[in-house]
Amino acid sequence: MRARRVMLWLCALGALAAPPAALALRWDDHRRASQALDEGLAALDAPLETHPDEASLDWQKALRALERARRESPDGDASQRALALAHVARALGDLSRGELVLAATEVQAAETGAASDPHVRYVRALLALRRGESEAAERALNAVLADVSAPLVLRDRARLHTLDRLLGGSDAHGALELAEALDRAHPRSAATANRLGLARASVGDDTGARAAWRRASELAPGDPTAWVSLARYLRSRRDLTGALGALERAVAVAPLDPAVVLARAVVLVDLGDRDARASVRRAAELDPRAAAPWITRGELELREGNLAAAVEALRHALELAPEDPAAWTNLGVALARQGERVAARDAFDRATRRAPQQGEAWNGLGALRLALDDPEGALGPLQHATSLLREDPHPALNLGLAYERLRRWDEAAGAFREALRRSPGHPVAERHLAALQPGWARQRARRRADVVRNRP
Repeated sequence: MRARRVMLWLCALGALAAPPAALALRWDDHRRASQALDEGLAALDAPLETHPDEASLDWQKALRALERARRESPDGDASQRALALAHVARALGDLSRGELVLAATEVQAAETGAASDPHVRYVRALLALRRGESEAAERALNAVLADVSAPLVLRDRARLHTLDRLLGGSDAHGALELAEALDRAHPRSAATANRLGLARASVGDDTGARAAWRRASELAPGDPTAWVSLARYLRSRRDLTGALGALERAVAVAPLDPAVVLARAVVLVDLGDRDARASVRRAAELDPRAAAPWITRGELELREGNLAAAVEALRHALELAPEDPAAWTNLGVALARQGERVAARDAFDRATRRAPQQGEAWNGLGALRLALDDPEGALGPLQHATSLLREDPHPALNLGLAYERLRRWDEAAGAFREALRRSPGHPVAERHLAALQPGWARQRARRRADVVRNRP
């Protein structure tokens, strides 16, 4: 009987001790889940100095930690957040492979679990940027920037993307201000130094831009980005030899980087170098899924007058990137030269809808509408092209021709004068303006005669 009482007391004591023990075990599960969640966040919020862009983030490491957090405490708050962030990590992986459909599914799942989480908003912005949805990207980036609870590095990544948008637009001084602020915050980051170079170049600071790119190359000796940026800058200044020299440095750093190989190929095409075709082919081999090498191949064929080959290359580019505006623009040029006016017009129209700031596409669309006997429909595109391409005489010339067809003589004369301002002595503009304003032609002839007489 006594042994039986002892046993009952032991059972009672065990029952009393069970709840505290269970609580201890549960607390330990929550602690391990919280630690795993922190590890996942640390991988997603790696420093800019070592992980300059989202492509360099170790999303697989983050995913492993976040899945461990879910296993450790399936019903805790950490688990719920870990589930949403796991979708973020998978979306980053999908974006790194160019799988936009899969990334969109993961982003949607992440938003279902934690729509207001700054990491979820950030990956939503990345997806919108890759899709070319500029307004949606801007909203998502602004939401990250406005969230004071967001990690500073995440907000700075959002600032980098905002800076990229400014650099691609017309606010050069706004871009420079933001670039300088980011560079002060991350003086050891090659990514911010490279963008500082781009911003300085956009405001005409040649010395400052070169200094920033030199510092970027020193901070990240194995990264060719600064050399590529310098090359693009030099190419924009018509210094093709200098651009090629910079790209030789970039290729030495990253000989298997398809973007670097393609950038060098583009300059070789500009130079008319016989190695250009082989370099374009090499870029396509290094990244078979990329449209850019095929677009460059199309440009090369256009320059050499191989219209059928150009069309073939550009159509292949559009199979890889169906909405690429450069491919549609160049395809429009090739089709127009082949005499396929309707198809060319439609290609230019597709390009303008995809990239409203692409002046060449607007000029092509206007010129084709004019050629198809639609001068009224040509006016809008040609006015837009004249505004975007501020030094190119062709949009203004085509605009003058459209006004002339509509018998709007004064506006036609104004457009021809603008074409001559951009390209003094342009024979077609001079001939049409002389026909519209004979007095202008006589004044022009007298001025030329005076110049000849006054020559020493």
